[in-house]
Amino acid sequence: MHKRQMLQSLGGATLLALAGTGRALNRFPTRPVTIVVPYTAGGPTDGHTRVLAHKLSQLWGQPVVVENRGGAGTLIGTQFVAHAAPDGHTLLFTAYAYTSNPILRSTMPYKADALKPLVQIGANGLILFVSGRSPLKSLKDVVERAHAGPDRLRLASSGNASSPHIALELLGRAIDAKILHLPYRGAAPAKNDVIAGVVDGIFDGTSSMPLARNGALRAIAIASAQRHPAAPEVPTFRELGVDLLYATWYGMLLPARTPQPIADQLNADIRTALADPAVQAAIAETGLQLSPGTPQQFAAFLGAESRKLQALVDSGVKIEVE
Repeated sequence: MHKRQMLQSLGGATLLALAGTGRALNRFPTRPVTIVVPYTAGGPTDGHTRVLAHKLSQLWGQPVVVENRGGAGTLIGTQFVAHAAPDGHTLLFTAYAYTSNPILRSTMPYKADALKPLVQIGANGLILFVSGRSPLKSLKDVVERAHAGPDRLRLASSGNASSPHIALELLGRAIDAKILHLPYRGAAPAKNDVIAGVVDGIFDGTSSMPLARNGALRAIAIASAQRHPAAPEVPTFRELGVDLLYATWYGMLLPARTPQPIADQLNADIRTALADPAVQAAIAETGLQLSPGTPQQFAAFLGAESRKLQALVDSGVKIEVE
């Protein structure tokens, strides 16, 4: 081989080697990824995370570990991610408490700007349920009961400052009536008392529709913009003349100083995973409607949620975290 040909050959090989090295350096993730869930294992947030984590592990060729760090109203798990290395390998999968905690708590263990939105996973409009034996047959009946006098309409929740609690306070504002809030230690005992007629009703997700279809509960209306595919027979509050929009939501955040190229790739990969039919089918069983978008869209959504709750607090509604 002539010297010139040899140099050309070596040069080409060097360029290929450099290109390969560049791809290796730019490949992400480079090690296992941890998705922190600030709730105990077994709940809906945990379930959604594990479905997504399995698909992401397949896409990345890296283990994706779901780590439950529940406690202190999600503060423990959220604080852990807020203080994690901003390299994209530690993510937070959270829900409503992320926006409520800064408004309802006087002190926080992390700064408000320590995390940044990555992607909204989805939302599930809350349905107002009453007992299947209740004389309240329609939203008109519910409103009339509420207007009959202060605290005449008694609605349960799964606890102070929970999503069902906020929903009933928003309903009170929407119909200009005072609703008596009865907090329970969890959704199950609250629903049992609704079924028994001890309390008038409760806001809950579409997961309670089987109880409505077998007659134990009655679905009055759903607080979403459109009817839900899992409950097409349930009208929206807006259809019935009451301007109420409120849903439980799920989304992912990451340390704020994570480089934007990594955040953008994570967003794209998560949206790819959520587009998988098997993932969609598994999540649809829980009633969650997927709505993945850009980090900017999720940031706008979180801002709107915060303003909605802040307006309630500013109006004098007393909401205390447990």
